[in-house]
Amino acid sequence: MATQSPASLTHLPAVASAFLRTHPVLLAEWLQLLSWLSRWREKGARAAVLAGSVAVVAGLLLVTFSLHASELIGRVAPYWMLIAAVAAIASWTTVSRRRRRFEEAQSQSWLIAAPISASSVRLSIAIRTFLPLVVSFVAVAVCLIAGALPGGAAGSDLGRLVAALSAGALIGCIAGWSLVGRGSKLGAVVASRYVPAPRLRTKDLPMRPGADGLARWPIAQVLSWSRPENSRYVLIIALLAVQGGSSAMAGLSVVAMYFLASYLGALLLAIATVAKAAASWLRPTPMTLGDFVWCLCCHAFLHQLAGTALAAILMCLLGAPVAMSLQAAALWLGLVILVSGAALIQRYRGHGC
Repeated sequence: MATQSPASLTHLPAVASAFLRTHPVLLAEWLQLLSWLSRWREKGARAAVLAGSVAVVAGLLLVTFSLHASELIGRVAPYWMLIAAVAAIASWTTVSRRRRRFEEAQSQSWLIAAPISASSVRLSIAIRTFLPLVVSFVAVAVCLIAGALPGGAAGSDLGRLVAALSAGALIGCIAGWSLVGRGSKLGAVVASRYVPAPRLRTKDLPMRPGADGLARWPIAQVLSWSRPENSRYVLIIALLAVQGGSSAMAGLSVVAMYFLASYLGALLLAIATVAKAAASWLRPTPMTLGDFVWCLCCHAFLHQLAGTALAAILMCLLGAPVAMSLQAAALWLGLVILVSGAALIQRYRGHGC
């Protein structure tokens, strides 16, 4: 592979083309990206309309931000330490997650049998891990500068904000990369160990298989995601959100609200994730759409109802009006029904699987 000269590399500069040929993992990713772009080009007008819509929305957002950028930067700049901490946590989690995912994918890749040096693999993983973060940071910095200059924002506040974001992102990237490198081997901690096993006796098991396991699957998926190494970030963000001088009840309510929101959001995501796997092996069975939706949503929707009611109570304890709490609860339940229904129908019909 390193000696071939694919036609897709002829339009690249000589240095970039030679670099990709010496790193087969990056070359495979580049060819995959070109394949994805070619499929989008084949759609023609649809791709052009989508790209134009994204550009128009981005331009409108930038114009809206520029109208209030100077005031917003002036208010946020005094909290530069908190901004740096948030940037460090975000980059830390992103780098560690992406490196772990790329290392796991590399261990299962078809290139595992190729004579690729370990240094080339590490360099390829590093580039794929840090490149999206660098592009995102540059885009955020350009948007801040482009939005602040027309409004006459103070250069000291803008510089302090960009420096805080840069320092926090750099520290988080270094910490996330190094801590994953010092961690245990891949697969050492199985996510299913955090899922409680069903307490069933052999004599109580039915002779025919039921759908109880399928109904508990989304909840078990959320519990497997809520490992301590993931839940600690929610706890850190929740503790930082508690204002100084608050009462004990208010602080506990804020922390509980963050954990409850993370659980309800993860449960909504788990329904779509589980439906994708369940539909792939239940499609040959005579299960109807109604049975499929009911089996996956009955227990999860009960958890959503209970969690939403508890969240409304917590909002009232934090000082929100009762009408606003009920309106937020109704909006969330409507969003859950809409997103879950659309995802389950698409997975059942075979779209997105």
